Amino acid sequence: MLDPEQYWELAFRGLDPETYDFSTMRPDQNLEDYCSQYLAPGASILDLGCGGGRNSQYLAQHGFKVWGIDISHAAIELCSKRFAFSNLSGDFQQGIFNRIPFDNHSFDGLICIAALDHVTVDIARETLTEIRRVVVHEGTALITFDPPETDEDILDEAEILADGTLKFVRGNQDGMLFHRYQDDEIKLLIGEHRIISFTNSQSGGRIVICR
Repeated sequence: MLDPEQYWELAFRGLDPETYDFSTMRPDQNLEDYCSQYLAPGASILDLGCGGGRNSQYLAQHGFKVWGIDISHAAIELCSKRFAFSNLSGDFQQGIFNRIPFDNHSFDGLICIAALDHVTVDIARETLTEIRRVVVHEGTALITFDPPETDEDILDEAEILADGTLKFVRGNQDGMLFHRYQDDEIKLLIGEHRIISFTNSQSGGRIVICR
């Protein structure tokens, strides 16, 4: 049985930006609206849970200053190589969500795409505190959550933790955490008074702009 760090490490290990088909890693469809409505040209942005860099690359190509954090060393290596291969500027570091390794008010904005639901609820709460610490006053964050029905067909491969988070213990998702947030849980987690916009995608995902 793997732990979450091992799961994400294996997910990105061995990927080569010179040969990988990045058409399978398209940027999140909500980025364009977030950038145009909430960020000034050239703003500094942290991609929290940057994974393979699909969203970081979009941001860099559109003139933003990009930093990325991921729990996986392999993901960070892939992002760094991807940016070098594409002649883009960005800074990527291994780290954990609830201990973001940057000073207070370091970023104009932050994105966390389909990542906050892959930690426990306690870690998610701590992460939101960290997000507010590293983003400037009046800055915003784009946070998305997967549909709550995600992985419905493999629930028998998971244990349920005390907070309701699924911990997969076998199968292809072995080691992954996933909390199947309902809309009201997201609003409670973030705080309704901090939410600027809450929308649902056609696929059932939730898109939140918050402070």
